[in-house]
Amino acid sequence: MPERGSRDLSPGTQARFDRFSPTGPKTSLLSVPGAVGADVAGFTPVGDVMGCVVHQIGFTGTNTWSADRIGQLAGILREGYETALDRLVEEAAAIGADGVLGIDFAVTSPDGAAQEFVALGTAVRAKAGPRPRHPFTTGLPGQDVAKLMLAGWVPVRVAVGISGRAFTDYWQRSVVGEWAGNAEVPLATELATAVRAEARAEFAREIGDCGADGGIVSDLKFDIWPVHDIAVAAMATVIGTAIARFHEGPATPAGTLKILPLNRPEEAS
Repeated sequence: MPERGSRDLSPGTQARFDRFSPTGPKTSLLSVPGAVGADVAGFTPVGDVMGCVVHQIGFTGTNTWSADRIGQLAGILREGYETALDRLVEEAAAIGADGVLGIDFAVTSPDGAAQEFVALGTAVRAKAGPRPRHPFTTGLPGQDVAKLMLAGWVPVRVAVGISGRAFTDYWQRSVVGEWAGNAEVPLATELATAVRAEARAEFAREIGDCGADGGIVSDLKFDIWPVHDIAVAAMATVIGTAIARFHEGPATPAGTLKILPLNRPEEAS
């Protein structure tokens, strides 16, 4: 485990780091099946870790319909997830972890204008094998990571894809009005399909950018709302784990799990 205070940590992260002790009890957010699964995969929990950031968002609400503003909102959401995850990884690296399992995101609005992004997970250290340069991250629980690795795959990092768009149609009033009856709203259907597809495409690019071979989606979020009966806005988010192949065959020999190459694909020599 690295020496305390050896990294340039924020005061909040340093305070959390100070409570970790190499010889003290190890905290974990893993369930009992998750902890057993992590052990099967060759990992030992070293502590729960967190990353958070609060963003002020001043243009949300039912008056938000501008395509540019929706794009800005998507950018803030993307930055919020990425910053929270980066800070979680920073904390995990500071306590000597090789990876973080079971990462969960929470987005809340304390006052209706600001949004807090929180990433929580359990930092783990491999029982043996080479140390990675950066901790891997995954939203999968320990038992799923064990199954994944036994099948010849290794988690690389959490990937997030986000898309937000707004369509304006002054004729929409005729299909959403009080006397419109039961009918499809073509504009909303088109928008919902488009933002979901764009979010998935960004998720796929995230997987490709880190050199992984595939991805497992763990969470899908979608919101759509009308604006003054003349427009409709939508936001879609795809969260999952990029994974890489390290063994070909029907099953990975159990003995190899303790000596896995944990480096990210793009860092392999």
